[in-house]
Amino acid sequence: MSLLGPIEAAVGGQPMAIGGQGRRALLAALAFNPGTVVGVNRLVEVIWDDHPPVTATTKLQGHVSALRRSLVRLGGPDAVNVLQTRPPGYLLCARLTSTDLARFDELTHRAAGARLPDGAAARVAALSAALRLWRGDTCVDARSAGVAVLAASLDERRWRAMEDLAEAQLVLGDHNSVIDAMEPLVRQWPYRERAWEHLIEAHMRRGDIASALATHERLCQILAGDLGVKPGQRINRLVNIIRAAGQR
Repeated sequence: MSLLGPIEAAVGGQPMAIGGQGRRALLAALAFNPGTVVGVNRLVEVIWDDHPPVTATTKLQGHVSALRRSLVRLGGPDAVNVLQTRPPGYLLCARLTSTDLARFDELTHRAAGARLPDGAAARVAALSAALRLWRGDTCVDARSAGVAVLAASLDERRWRAMEDLAEAQLVLGDHNSVIDAMEPLVRQWPYRERAWEHLIEAHMRRGDIASALATHERLCQILAGDLGVKPGQRINRLVNIIRAAGQR
C-alpha cells in the first residue's frame, strides 16, 4: 500500500479500487501502523472529523465490508484476512501488508547507521532511495483533519531526511545538489534553520562567498521580520568562518 502521495493499494500486483474519501481515510488510518488495532471511535473521528452522522458506526462497517470484498475479488478468499476485526476496532495484518512508509523507515534507519564522514556515500544512497518513494504530499487525497495530523508527522520526517541527505552530500562535495534541494525547501518552510545552514555552507564550499552571505541575509530578514529573532549559534559560527575567508 502506498501512503507517500495519493493513497494507492494493490493485491498481488493488481491495483485495487479503494473508493471515496471515507474508505481512503479508513485505510490510511489503519495503514499508518499495520498490526495495531485502531478503535471504532478513533476511526469514526478520522473519517468524519467532529461531525459524524448518527449512523457512523454502521457506515464504518459498510466501508470495511466494501474493502474486504475488493480484497477478496483480487486476492481470493484468504485476502479477507488482510483487514481484520479486533475489538475494539480493526487492524491491517502486518504479515500480509507492506507499505511504502515501512520501506521509507527501513531506509532512513539504514542511513542513520552510516556515520559521517566515512559513511557519506552509503547515507546518500539510502536517503536518495527513501525520498524517491514520495509521489507527492502524504495521503493527499484523504485530507480529513484526522488524516492530516498523521500526514503532517510524515511530512516532517521527509524534510528531515532531505536535510540529512544534504549533510552527507556536503561531505561528498556535491554542493550543487544541496543547493537544488535546499533552496525550494527554505522557500516552502522558511524557518528550517538546518536547511538554511546547509544552503549557506553549499554556497561557501563552491567558493561563492557573495551568495553565501546573501543567503544568510535573507534568513536574517525573514526571522527578524516574522519572529523577531536572529539565527542560531551554528549559523552564526558558519557565517563568521565565511566572512573570515572573504577577507583573506
